[in-house]
Amino acid sequence: MVRYCVMWKFRPSDGKTPKEVAEDVKERYESLMGLIPGLEGLEVGVNRNASATAYDAIMVADFKDWDALAAYKADTMRDNVIKYVETLADVRARVEYER
Repeated sequence: MVRYCVMWKFRPSDGKTPKEVAEDVKERYESLMGLIPGLEGLEVGVNRNASATAYDAIMVADFKDWDALAAYKADTMRDNVIKYVETLADVRARVEYER
């Protein structure tokens, strides 16, 4: 199993706070569950910690193998979410590892 984790710091956008932006991103990512083959689990957590060093959200996704993760990264539904998130994220960190 492969785990894919991404964390973001968001900027305010269209009158939304970074936390509200994170909630919107959460909904968009979680809507992908069941639609992309090989995506075995996906969770997005919105941070409640207001520390200056804290990220606003984290996504943790599990894939059956590295090929499934590669297919996910190439999927157009995921690409639409990524394009939206890229317009809102000031900082992004990613970790991929085998479990």
